[in-house]
Amino acid sequence: MTRIPFALFPFPDPNLSADVIERRLRQHLVRLIAPKIGIEPPLNADGTIDEAGHKMLLESIDLPYAKTRRLRERAERIVERRAAKSPLSRMKTEDRKRIMPLRDGVELIGIPNEHRADELAAELHAEFPWMGAATETVWHAMRRSVQRGDAGLRLPPILLDGPPGIGKSHWARRLGTLIGVPGMVYDATTENASFGLVGSQRGWGNSAPGRLVNLILTERVANPVVVVD
Repeated sequence: MTRIPFALFPFPDPNLSADVIERRLRQHLVRLIAPKIGIEPPLNADGTIDEAGHKMLLESIDLPYAKTRRLRERAERIVERRAAKSPLSRMKTEDRKRIMPLRDGVELIGIPNEHRADELAAELHAEFPWMGAATETVWHAMRRSVQRGDAGLRLPPILLDGPPGIGKSHWARRLGTLIGVPGMVYDATTENASFGLVGSQRGWGNSAPGRLVNLILTERVANPVVVVD
């Protein structure tokens, strides 16, 4: 399984929270104060102070409340200004909460080898023998994807043309299940525009991600099977 970035902008660094920044500012302050009050910082051989040394300094020097409050306020301002520069700050709170778990990207589901592609195609054909032409197209596409070394399985758009009720949508959903990717069926007969699938663009008062992006946000898989019925 491969992971790829989902959002091409920097996420806030979890290691730079207000608490972490305040602690670093406090450590710097006590290092400046220590020589003035006769405390020698516990330096290592290379002239640095490790975490144990900082802890000793913090315990040895009792900072006044006014200084600790200023350190906290400064740390909070740093966090606020960093957050204001992030595109996340312009998102709705609900959208921001949904996208934060995707900091490490989303998964691409792949097929390990051509033999597995043969097995999947054979199983699909056994269940839907009357859809043989479609299954053969997908079979060759799966083998080509493996031969190219795609990070995840990549299938071309496929148009299934046939009378109602022969199982086109069911075949497509079953394909996703066999591959191991999430899927969705988008009923195009009830929509008069593509907004429901791809979302409405910036500038619209009710702009929102479409069902495709919502599916990726929910399942955290970048290559789902999408059926436009």
